[in-house]
Amino acid sequence: MAAIGKKVGVDLWVWQSIHGAVNFLIPAATGAKPWAHPELKFEPSGISDIVHASADAGNPAAKVALAKVPAPSGGDLWLVRPAVEET
Repeated sequence: MAAIGKKVGVDLWVWQSIHGAVNFLIPAATGAKPWAHPELKFEPSGISDIVHASADAGNPAAKVALAKVPAPSGGDLWLVRPAVEET
């Protein structure tokens, strides 16, 4: 949503709730804490992109977590993805 908003000149990252949602997921993604909601399937590598996006938007917790979040099975392609402005 934040990437789409950026295309139309709306910065959704200013809403701290987005970073808060990422921060909620980080402990389970990094292995610091077990996933507390077994009824919801959680794959740590599945949030790699959102952690990258949050880090790029200035979230210090996401910046620290990047090195600990496992890469997706196809590899971490964040650095070679086109910028939002280019898509």
